[in-house]
Amino acid sequence: MNEKLEEARRTFLDRMAAVSFSLINQERDAMVVNNDTFFQLDGDDEDITPQSDLSLPNRSIFVVTTAALPWRTGTAVNPLLRAAYLSRKMKEINNNNQTNATTSEQQMVTLVIPWLELEEDRLELYGNNHNFTTSQEQEDYIRDWLRGANMNEEADPVNGLRILFYPARYHSGLKSIFAMGDICATLRNQTEGSLLSDAVCVLEEPEHLNWYRCPGEGWTKVFGFVVGIVHTNYVEYASSQFIHGLWTAPAIQVMSSAMIRAYCHKVIKLSGVLQTYAPEKECCENVHGVRQDFIQEGRRRALEAASLSGSNLASRELNEEVEGQVYFIGKILWAKGFELMLQLQEFYHECTGKYFAIDVYGGGPEEGEIKRAFHGRRNSWNGEESDSDSDSEDTFRDNLKKLKSIEVPKSLYEWRRKPIPANFCGPVDHSLLGKYKTFVNPSTSEVLCTTTFEALAMGKFVIIPVHESNKFFLQFPNCLGYRNKWEFAANLRWALTHEPEPLTPELAKEFTWEAATDRLIGSSAITRREAKERYNLGKAKLDERIAYFHRELGKHDALRRVLGGGPASNQVRYELERQGLDQDNSEKFAMSSFVKAIKSTFISNNHHSQAASLSGGSAA
Repeated sequence: MNEKLEEARRTFLDRMAAVSFSLINQERDAMVVNNDTFFQLDGDDEDITPQSDLSLPNRSIFVVTTAALPWRTGTAVNPLLRAAYLSRKMKEINNNNQTNATTSEQQMVTLVIPWLELEEDRLELYGNNHNFTTSQEQEDYIRDWLRGANMNEEADPVNGLRILFYPARYHSGLKSIFAMGDICATLRNQTEGSLLSDAVCVLEEPEHLNWYRCPGEGWTKVFGFVVGIVHTNYVEYASSQFIHGLWTAPAIQVMSSAMIRAYCHKVIKLSGVLQTYAPEKECCENVHGVRQDFIQEGRRRALEAASLSGSNLASRELNEEVEGQVYFIGKILWAKGFELMLQLQEFYHECTGKYFAIDVYGGGPEEGEIKRAFHGRRNSWNGEESDSDSDSEDTFRDNLKKLKSIEVPKSLYEWRRKPIPANFCGPVDHSLLGKYKTFVNPSTSEVLCTTTFEALAMGKFVIIPVHESNKFFLQFPNCLGYRNKWEFAANLRWALTHEPEPLTPELAKEFTWEAATDRLIGSSAITRREAKERYNLGKAKLDERIAYFHRELGKHDALRRVLGGGPASNQVRYELERQGLDQDNSEKFAMSSFVKAIKSTFISNNHHSQAASLSGGSAA
């Protein structure tokens, strides 16, 4: 039965590919006007086009993301801090170019975040302690968090960061939040339409925001300039975690590229480990920063190092045997490099005759088996035999229960006789781990590892593999990159017998969100030369065709269900109910070119199948 379902699903996807080819190549359906390029071309080649220049005064910016506090995930925290520091930056620009006395008091930056309408979704993600009953309560929580991060001006609801919500659902199968209804329409209802047409929109995870979106106007039609920031390697995520509807690696690669191409003017990838989406639009840049807590710890370490005399420093450098120097923090999953960590432990043991002690912080569903891989399996048979038959029978039952409770080994490491000195300490705020000197992270599954960035900001040694995802970190003197096990062992030996180099003010600035905001403004810019090159490529028409096809594709909720949309599938029904419109739009949908293409494809396919069967019957 499963094979038949899988065959049917593949057949459907093949037919959808034929439909997309049919639609994208129908120029009359795409309704694309081949007018001049969107960007102004007059002027020097190196001048920045006005649409893409975020450093111009009085620019209104909307930061749209897929998650919100109190869910402590990267797409909740980083966009919030980005929006807050953009708000600070825009006020600074306006004050320096002030032509209107009220300009500096306006809310120039808006954070657009999901509001989980269903209580069960909020309970699952936020827990009982944060079961908000209104979006205003959640907004108050977020503003309090900003105040705790020393951003009182940005937390001000009148003159600081503006926060808007869009309705959303939590997809537990994909562990992701998806919008319900048209986000652009929601923003139009809460903002002046003319403001949006001149505004900049920053889409955090643009592919995620658009996979199951409700049909409506595209982002590039609503906003003056759209920047997409790609956080997650969903191709790797899909291939290792899910086979769920749309979530197969080849499908997600094609779909993500299409969404980003259709809805962004500029694409910023946090590192080169990500796939290619739209070569003429994209660049690689780390536009993240870290909280001030981490930078303050780095400054404290620098001051402490400066206060030590040479003799005291020399005595500290020889203190290799002290435990509690090396640590890791992150999710406790095999995908986070723990098998590589075990291999490095074994090699270090071969070289030195001992394992290196490490404290591991974090949690995750695979924590138990990873612990056993480090510590080895322990004998769980503690019962003692008895001479009586009844006692023997009871002992047998007890041992049988214990036998049933023993988990099947998940790796050969669990059979080790000599345990590795690894302490699993549970989740903790990284900023509280100032006592450690060396952070070890062998993982290469992240796009840009936040904990590595934080450890460097704290002035620690960081030992990481030389990899595309770590390219930004390798510029710092305390980053000890390795290309093989020998280099890892040498780097760890060096880190255990030396002190990290104190952070200079220039280096410390690189970790700040102020520097990250400057990098965002710089990497978002499009020069007139680039605009001319894009125009000559002629890809704008293709982008609009993809957006058109996606809008037509999204007019039927059943297709979203087939592609794994789950609770985010009924977008059209949701939007019609919200607008109080008649839900019976089947006649209009049936007349669309999309349905016609599907019908023609299916009819053609059926005719071929019938012909093949008749031919086979005649041959028989």
